[in-house]
Amino acid sequence: MTARLLTFCLGVLAVAASTGCSDPFAVKAFTETIEDTLVVYGLSGAPASFPTAVNLFVPRAVRTDPGADAGHVYDIVFDIHDDGTGTRAAYALPPRVVGPFGSTGIIKDTARSYESITQAPTTGYDDSTAVRIKPGDVLLLQAFSVASGCTAQLISARQVIYAKMVIDSINTSVYDPISNPQGNTIYLRMRVDPNCGFLSFADGIPTF
Repeated sequence: MTARLLTFCLGVLAVAASTGCSDPFAVKAFTETIEDTLVVYGLSGAPASFPTAVNLFVPRAVRTDPGADAGHVYDIVFDIHDDGTGTRAAYALPPRVVGPFGSTGIIKDTARSYESITQAPTTGYDDSTAVRIKPGDVLLLQAFSVASGCTAQLISARQVIYAKMVIDSINTSVYDPISNPQGNTIYLRMRVDPNCGFLSFADGIPTF
C-alpha cells in the first residue's frame, strides 16, 4: 500500500471514529409527527362538496375525488350506511374499495389504546376490505401516499407513510342541511409520521 493511500485510509478511519461510526448514508427524518382532530362525513348521503376522506400526508379531510388537485388526494375513505339489518353503521374504507385510486392498508387494533401505540407495525395491513368502526376503535394505517412523494423512493419499505387514528364519536343519523346538519358524521383524532418509511409516533422528529 502506498504512503498516500495509507494516509487516506487512516483519515477515513479517523472521521468514522470522530462521528461515532455513524452511517453517513443513513436515511434521516426532517419533519415532526403531526397530531390533528378531524371531522368527515359518510360517503353515502353526503353532498358532493363535503369531506368524506382523509389525506394522511397533510393531514386534512378531503373530498373522495382525486381530480386534478393534489390537495384532494385521499388515503382513507369513510362511509355510513345500512348494514343489511336495518342498522346504520360506520366504515373505514381503503381506497381500493372505492375505486382504482390509491392504496392504503388498515389494521384495527383491538388490544391497545390509541395513546399507548408509539410505533407502527410493518406487516398485517389489509388494503382491500372495509372495516366497521365504532367510537373508541383504533386504526393503524400504511399508505402508499401519492401526495407524500414517497412512491418515488427506490426502497419499497420507504414508499409508505404510517398513521394511527382513534374514532372519537359517530353520528349515524341521516344528514339534513336544515334539520340535522350534524348527521352522518365521524369525529376522529390521528397522528401521522409523514417521513417516508418511518414508524415512530413519538413527539418531534422521529429517529426510526
